[in-house]
Amino acid sequence: MENKSAPLPPSTVWKVPRSKAHLFNQQIKEEILQAIEPALFGDYWDFPNLLIAFEKSFAQFIGMAHVTAVQSGSTALLLALKAAGLQYGDEVITVANSDMSTTSAIMNCGARPVFCDILESDYTINPDLVEALITDRTRGLLPVDLYGHPANSKALQKIAKQHGLFIVEDAAIATAARDFGHGMGAFADLVCFSTCSTKQIGAIGNGGMVATNDANLREQLEIYRGYGLNPATAKGQHAGNDQIADGYNLKMSPVDAAVLSVKMKFLPEWTEKRKQIAHQYETRLQGVAGISLPTFRPESEPVRREFALCVQHRDRVFDTLRENGIQTALNYCPPAHQRKVYQELNLPGSRQLQKTEQISREIITLPIDPLLTSEEIDYVCDQLILAVKI
Repeated sequence: MENKSAPLPPSTVWKVPRSKAHLFNQQIKEEILQAIEPALFGDYWDFPNLLIAFEKSFAQFIGMAHVTAVQSGSTALLLALKAAGLQYGDEVITVANSDMSTTSAIMNCGARPVFCDILESDYTINPDLVEALITDRTRGLLPVDLYGHPANSKALQKIAKQHGLFIVEDAAIATAARDFGHGMGAFADLVCFSTCSTKQIGAIGNGGMVATNDANLREQLEIYRGYGLNPATAKGQHAGNDQIADGYNLKMSPVDAAVLSVKMKFLPEWTEKRKQIAHQYETRLQGVAGISLPTFRPESEPVRREFALCVQHRDRVFDTLRENGIQTALNYCPPAHQRKVYQELNLPGSRQLQKTEQISREIITLPIDPLLTSEEIDYVCDQLILAVKI
């Protein structure tokens, strides 16, 4: 269904924007400039040290053994699937209510996504529906921690072990979320994150990471990220020409790695502020007619990039909020199977996505940014409550 939404106002007129990342960058301007100086004026051959420093810092934060920094969250997914051994003709069970990066990573490996319906409670994959979709071509599972809501990867891990499947977890917008007392990826073989400038921790441009506790998978990631070169001969006579795989040149920019290293120390504080803002939304909007809030498993600790909820008359509410200067969004609507690129493919599972399709007609996201004020959040709530009553 085509969305005939109101035109976007210029960014300068948003009363409540989706992101104030540029304002925070201004606050720590001197730290950023100092950090990127080696990447701009230093010795090129020292650049790997900037990546290594960030990878170690992020690995420690999420509690994983290995982190590989790459150019984007999209390439993180592609490399993770390649490292996991996904091949032409394989199938991967995933969800349709996600960014195109999720499904296109599968397709670009020559494999095929198989769509599973979602839970109405938190908009993540429904583990109870997964086994019915497994065939002799199924190679892996790709859950998505959408909006920062952890998918139940622990339940999926049990299924994966029974059927010999890998799990690549898409945590692109779930950095700093936790589940069962662990960071994202604890129950997966590989987990992917994004550091796009508006994410929970943002680089200057794009960026991404793949994390794993498996040293062999880490080695495969390094091979595919670095031209397919043999790591055993990286410093030998034939360094640069000893390819053992069709790899890519997808290392994270050293400038972005330097900026992210500066920002890592702020991530716990930002995470707490996002939770506080979400609590303020929940307090104001709970029980309001026409509004349905997500609910979470008690062991789940979501971290919101934006505040997702369902509303009646969604398109009208969306236009009204934007007309009042609130930069709300319709993320991942329509779901993947209804987008032009996939409509005629009749991908497996596409006709069994009742919850996915229902929620895609009702969901809307409200701004969450650590620099938003209590007054701005109250303004959003006031306007939303009025909008759903019209």
